[in-house]
Amino acid sequence: MGCNETPSTQGTEFLIAEAFSRIVSPSVELGYLLTNVLAQEAAAPAQELTFVEKLFANPLLPIIVIIFFFYTMLLAPERRRKAEEAKLMASLKKNDRIVTVGGIHGTVVSISPDSDVVTIRVDESGNTRLKINRTAISTVVKDPKESDRKDADSSTKN
Repeated sequence: MGCNETPSTQGTEFLIAEAFSRIVSPSVELGYLLTNVLAQEAAAPAQELTFVEKLFANPLLPIIVIIFFFYTMLLAPERRRKAEEAKLMASLKKNDRIVTVGGIHGTVVSISPDSDVVTIRVDESGNTRLKINRTAISTVVKDPKESDRKDADSSTKN
């Protein structure tokens, strides 16, 4: 003890020093632990990732999957539908029975390959004719008689 120190001053200094060591000591120990762990990780050789791990770690993977599903669910069926429609329009000929988008049933009277307009007859007995756009044709109706004839022909050939 020094000559100027009193016993009560010495006790408060001791309490302050002990409180400081209790507060600082755990954080210092934690710092030592973190430093040791980081040093061990740096010293350890890095493991090479497998192809699958690299693939799933790629941030572009979800975007690619979304584009793939978008294409298969929306674009491919629409493209297929348009191709079937173009095939139907190309195979359209005189005396085909058709149904328009508006629900009008008729028979093709005249059609030109280079024209977008088709003339149809809408009644069997009269001469009521309509000029419609090719795009207004939704389906070509098969005659039940023709399909029966085709079935009969295929059954006689077998």
